Amino acid sequence: MSNFNNDSYKMKNLVDISAMVTESTDFFSIKDRIIEKMLEVVHPTKACVNLFYKNNYQHAYLVCSETLDYIPQAFPINSPRGVKIDFSEYPIYVHESVKEKKIVYVKNVFEDERAAAERELAKAEGYVGRIVFPFIINNAVVGFMTCFLTKEDSLTNQDIDFISSVAYLISLSIEITTKNNSTQLLVHKLRGAIVSINEATKKLYLNKNINGFLEHLSKHACNITHSKEAIIIIDSKNYRKKVFNCYNSEDKNKINVYPIVESILSQEAMGAYANNIDIDCKDGSKIESYLYYKLKDKNEIIGCIVCANSQNYTNDDLNILSILAKQVSVGMKLYEYNEEEVKHKVLANELNLLNQQQKLIMDKSKMEWNDEKELSYYHKPARVVGGDFYYAMRVDDDNIFYIVADVMGHGMVSNYVVAMIKGAFKVLCNEYQTPGEIMTNLNSMLYDEFDKMGVFTTCLISKVNIKENTMIVSNAGHYSPIMIKKDGSVDRNLNCKKGLPIGIMEDAEYVNNTIKIIEYPMICMYTDGVLEIKNAEKEEYGTVRLEKFLQNNFKFKPSYVVENLKVELKGFAGKENYEDDILVVMLKDK
Repeated sequence: MSNFNNDSYKMKNLVDISAMVTESTDFFSIKDRIIEKMLEVVHPTKACVNLFYKNNYQHAYLVCSETLDYIPQAFPINSPRGVKIDFSEYPIYVHESVKEKKIVYVKNVFEDERAAAERELAKAEGYVGRIVFPFIINNAVVGFMTCFLTKEDSLTNQDIDFISSVAYLISLSIEITTKNNSTQLLVHKLRGAIVSINEATKKLYLNKNINGFLEHLSKHACNITHSKEAIIIIDSKNYRKKVFNCYNSEDKNKINVYPIVESILSQEAMGAYANNIDIDCKDGSKIESYLYYKLKDKNEIIGCIVCANSQNYTNDDLNILSILAKQVSVGMKLYEYNEEEVKHKVLANELNLLNQQQKLIMDKSKMEWNDEKELSYYHKPARVVGGDFYYAMRVDDDNIFYIVADVMGHGMVSNYVVAMIKGAFKVLCNEYQTPGEIMTNLNSMLYDEFDKMGVFTTCLISKVNIKENTMIVSNAGHYSPIMIKKDGSVDRNLNCKKGLPIGIMEDAEYVNNTIKIIEYPMICMYTDGVLEIKNAEKEEYGTVRLEKFLQNNFKFKPSYVVENLKVELKGFAGKENYEDDILVVMLKDK
């Protein structure tokens, strides 16, 4: 085979390997095919792959050795994780490759003193030379690949460059797999948090046992963050620093988090975490890491949840703890109202509180897009707390994600669903790049809980790019946006493909719809409540009237549009309160 043809085959196989890596989220399912493709076009006929897990260099796991003869018999692989081998048993030059993050080529193991310990293995396997390629992710070695050469084999510089490229692609595949596993773990954690909140809240309503409620959530905080201790401290008028502890039952070395609570409460941040610290406690225990989130009632801090001594706390742990903390605050308030035996006032006050929380969430979602456009909204719940929901967040200087959702039902149930959606949406916006991916994972994450509760929600998730003047929309059974052109006409050629509402089918997938928005001074998203308002003749307000209103008002400032809409709807219905929630979200010129 000529060098030209061989180089062409190398390039083709490298492209094939790249395709495998980019199309798969599981390295273990493609590792053997990658090695086969590599060995088709280079002279070594044997190779194996070893991985390190969790930055632990005491053991290397042999995960791929199908092209070898003797080694698989000596070290049979019985699980996808691989066979665990003491790393100290590997030759010196392998340690050199891992430590110095470089390729090490031993041309003859029978002449190189660094390979003295492996010569019997070389005879049994039938190799003379060996070359090691480390896998590097974020400047850390996560494993290595070894190619074995017989007397007849040889390696050129071009071969080494080719294998280096394959090693890089293997590193990329391992990184993709790790991130995918981390996302699945996060999904599992968030589902666990939601289930635990519901169980604890139900018990609180049934048993009126605030101690059991707080003990349940402290135990779950400990488990879900993989901590050795979790503590909930309530410091309000009725609870003078009452403490609810949970220790990890599997850990015999208990610690005492309480001494650091005062310093945590004195910090300005509502929540934070610290890893790799060393705090000595009076009882002789040590705090090596901690995570906390404060409990808030209106403008008053009433306590905190603190977890300690997990291996490594992350932003995901902080987000999940914030969900638990907010539920503790709401649960405490509900219990106090119930104790005062003013149940009718409890419900009204608590629902008003939850409504204020919803308004606060959405008020924070009012934002300027750039000097010319801004996102704004009008929301009127049907029964104090509604099931319509809007939330926006800026993920970087150029991109804003937002969600418009219509939850089936009203009141307390819909409020809990809204809380679930918001928490999951915030997490997923930092994990995925497109609305379609976010919507697909949102449905996967919340399906089980929605199914248990018998609820579903329609929603739009959009990503607005400031520089490119584009909007990418994913639609889960919701109304498509109304697009008003500069001449005041409605663009009826919008192709916004719809998927199923969230919570209907567990494995539903959602697509992206890209819209160029530079020519649209107003884009309006809405829920069905505004369309279903009826007048005295039982006529519905409908899409035609909403479109006409937007055409007549798109040149006004957002605040004027909202006030005019209130007047319009009141004039049509002859009243100010409606049967369903009203939510209209506008992306428009200032």
